[in-house]
Amino acid sequence: MKKIFAILFAAAALCVSVNASAQSTEWRAGIGYASVSFNGDDCSSYLKEHSLSGFYIGISKEFYFSTMAGLTFEPGVFFNYHSGKSGYNTDPKFIKMSYLSVPLNIKYSFEASPEFLLGIYTGPVLNIGTGGNVYSKDKFITNTDIADPMHKLTQMGIQWGFGATAAISEAIQIRVGYALGLSRLVKERDVHNNTFTVGVAFMF
Repeated sequence: MKKIFAILFAAAALCVSVNASAQSTEWRAGIGYASVSFNGDDCSSYLKEHSLSGFYIGISKEFYFSTMAGLTFEPGVFFNYHSGKSGYNTDPKFIKMSYLSVPLNIKYSFEASPEFLLGIYTGPVLNIGTGGNVYSKDKFITNTDIADPMHKLTQMGIQWGFGATAAISEAIQIRVGYALGLSRLVKERDVHNNTFTVGVAFMF
């Protein structure tokens, strides 16, 4: 928990600094495919064997700086939905989760050609659970704790994301990213989630 607050404090300080010195901004509306997998020393074999597929949709805003060519700050807000078959004939037959993700990325872009801009990014991602049976107790075996193996997953978590972008004619941007789970999804147990994404963003 202390690590989460430290990351959030650093992100808040970065936002204040960016707003004070940004010279121009640009909006993005994005949508794409997303896949979630689970791991960790205390993660149940059940969760490890069930990756969830779904989608993300949302907006982001890129802040440019006149003194640092190619370097930008790119916060955003995205809705994510993931599901997968539980593998059992009993209810619930599907694993479901939905959440809001708030990435706070630092990005560096460079021109490959007059109509083609490449970029790489990295930064923390705050996830806030909004629905799904993974957040309900006694639904699935989530961890190896014999006393409480069906503990629900926490609805707030931190990941660290990184990825690459390719913008075409300053109109469409292709994005590929991966976010590593930093915070624990089950209290005092080593259970994390990682997210792979690929999609497009429309620039305006």
